[in-house]
Amino acid sequence: MGGTTVFHAPGSDKPDGRRLLHWPIGFSPDFSDLWAVGETRIGAEPETVFASLTDLCTWARDFTETGDGPAADTGSTGLRADSEFSYRLGGLAVRARVGECSPGSRLAWFGQGIDLALYQEWLLLAQGGRTLVLMGFAARGSAAIAHREADPARARRIVDRWLACLKTRVEGA
Repeated sequence: MGGTTVFHAPGSDKPDGRRLLHWPIGFSPDFSDLWAVGETRIGAEPETVFASLTDLCTWARDFTETGDGPAADTGSTGLRADSEFSYRLGGLAVRARVGECSPGSRLAWFGQGIDLALYQEWLLLAQGGRTLVLMGFAARGSAAIAHREADPARARRIVDRWLACLKTRVEGA
């Protein structure tokens, strides 16, 4: 399984996910109150991984036990550009809107919660029949600060869990 970095960039022996992800103004790790970047390799093509990542039905099923994961607000079954949905991130309720949806390569959204604003992105890179998945999120606000101060490793565990669930879902299919 891949590693995760919290509060500093990955070492030089790994792809630098911090620089490959599209951090919007105000949400780069350098300007966020809480952030984490993680990676994993999945034994499937990026299109297969992306299809699983954008399928809200599998999110609801596979993330129910963790309490986190998107849930559609409408009858939609898949995330796409401008999709709106709700989910929980580390116990915090978030209302989100997809800002970037490039099939087979990138999915990103902005979210808003009580005392929390965040950006979350998934980047899929083809690697000869496999996919390197980079995932990151950055959050600002008093809720992000409180989570960081209460448990600095929590962001890393959230990213690790989401990546592990995605890997299990795709490779187990």
